[in-house]
Amino acid sequence: MLQQINKHRLYFYLFSFLLLSTITNTNLKNLIGNYFTIKNINIKTDNLEIKKKIYSKTKYLKDENIFKIEKLIISSKLKELNYLENIIIKKNYPSTLLITATETDLIAITYIEKKKFFIGKNKEFIHSKKIKTKKELPIIFGKFDVSNFLHLQDLIKKHNLNFKKINKYYFHKNKRWDLYLENNILIMLPNKNVRDALKLYIKFNEKNEIKSNAIIDLRIENRLILNYG
Repeated sequence: MLQQINKHRLYFYLFSFLLLSTITNTNLKNLIGNYFTIKNINIKTDNLEIKKKIYSKTKYLKDENIFKIEKLIISSKLKELNYLENIIIKKNYPSTLLITATETDLIAITYIEKKKFFIGKNKEFIHSKKIKTKKELPIIFGKFDVSNFLHLQDLIKKHNLNFKKINKYYFHKNKRWDLYLENNILIMLPNKNVRDALKLYIKFNEKNEIKSNAIIDLRIENRLILNYG
């Protein structure tokens, strides 16, 4: 009889121990889980409006487990705001997400199907409704590749031409550019050897006064033809 009582007591102690262990482990898991959930999303950017839009894209992460958050997925969502660049996402354990981003530099305006777009230095076409700017930007006409335009800008910069004097760019179907400068000066570039053509123009401009309404034709290799229209 005594052995049977001791046996029952042993079963009771064992059951109680397992029950308490289960409760303790569950509480411990909950405690750890709460400790490592996102409570703060810190966004570093100079533009308050952009800060609000980034938060709107990431606020769903609040109370999520910081270990389960994938930075690539967050970055992909933020790239929907295509006027952003230099996006950096860091986890600051135990409960903070740090997001840094900058607004891309707007370099020109173009129109696609009668809709106005800004061209960013990040090679994106940015709808004018998404972002505001007070900058005076040149207009680009024609169907062009942004990388090609950025390459042209790089060449112009290397030859010390003033960007601000260029009001319009026109990209032709035969893959060459026309530059429309202030005072109605038109520079017609070739579709090849643009670097050499710009050097020829710079050399000519240093020795000659180019007046308003000038048409400078550089389409023929090693030749500059000046007309006035």
